Amino acid sequence: MSDKWHGGKGDKSRISDMNKFSRNMEKIYETKNWRFWATWEGYDLDEIDFDDSGIDDLEQISYTEFIKRLKRRNNG
Repeated sequence: MSDKWHGGKGDKSRISDMNKFSRNMEKIYETKNWRFWATWEGYDLDEIDFDDSGIDDLEQISYTEFIKRLKRRNNG
């Protein structure tokens, strides 16, 4: 073993391309209902402002569709 520090796996973020990361997440998780995506992102289901018009209660949507329907609050 060396006495010299060589870094480690936890050194830095491994997400260098957010779009590629999102596409890979789509491949892994495919489609889920919007409540899954909200929970995945850490939102409180009672507090989230989400446009669920036109989709059934348990209809599965992509992560991209979830992000498009998520209503961002303007705190300005």
